[in-house]
Amino acid sequence: MAEEVVLILHGWGGNKPVHWQEILAGKLRENGSIVFYPIMPDPTAPELNAWQERLRIELAAIEQAHPGARISVLAHSLGGINWLHFAAANSSSGKQLADRVLLVAPPYVMPEAPPVDAPPSVTGFFPPPFNPTSLSIAAKETVLIASDTDDYATFDQSTGYAAKLDIPIHLLKGAGHISPYYGYGEWPWALEWALRRADLPPVPREG
Repeated sequence: MAEEVVLILHGWGGNKPVHWQEILAGKLRENGSIVFYPIMPDPTAPELNAWQERLRIELAAIEQAHPGARISVLAHSLGGINWLHFAAANSSSGKQLADRVLLVAPPYVMPEAPPVDAPPSVTGFFPPPFNPTSLSIAAKETVLIASDTDDYATFDQSTGYAAKLDIPIHLLKGAGHISPYYGYGEWPWALEWALRRADLPPVPREG
């Protein structure tokens, strides 16, 4: 049976200890799971080429240490946009990069009018490439999870992403940016999904 590897990709600013991705990485390691959780270069001032190169290095490290592993990717916010760029660049190789991918709360940014709290370099990630073929090559399954109260993307904008990428979208009602500010410190469902003990649709955190 192929090894299972979980690759966690954070968004701009990185993750504080109470973020569900941080907690997820710790709990997976306690479970004995193989986890790759890279800190991207300059998280508070992300630059697309640097983040792409870091992701390339991480995937190469996984391939070298765990050849043939089934990789599950959980990408939050700008981490999901970074994945879309990488998948598009990978398309011509025809290489499968992961078994399944969750794009959680990818932001919608208009370069001419970025969010007031976004560093200027964030605009270099947008617009992301919309290439359904590249996603189907990069992973057997890619799914988008979004909220209807996200400060960085309306649900209509997230639905537009999903339509252009030809992937399923699931709604987490009232979950904001699916981050600690909206109560998503710990997110038990994400752990169960990463361990292949839970299916979609996603289950909101309790409380």
